[in-house]
Amino acid sequence: MTLKLSAAFVALVLMARAATAKETTANITVPKMDCDSCAVVIKRALTKTPGVKSTTIDTEKRLVKVVYEDSAVSEAQIQQTIEKTGFEVKPPIKSK
Repeated sequence: MTLKLSAAFVALVLMARAATAKETTANITVPKMDCDSCAVVIKRALTKTPGVKSTTIDTEKRLVKVVYEDSAVSEAQIQQTIEKTGFEVKPPIKSK
């Protein structure tokens, strides 16, 4: 009986967390991202990041647009992921 209650409680907590998750967009400038190879490296790293839903990269504008679940990953973590690929980032530009 206790095992069933514990499983039900865990399921309830997970459902509540999913209900409070908000999809957010961050636009991050990567000044030295100037070729398609750079974009591939960054996109691959972000695709492996839990909570990241999609990534769009514009090498001409040097802009990385990331749609993510704010309950799973933060903008700071996304920036750190990009920086770990060897690229410096500017603070994200908030979009609505």
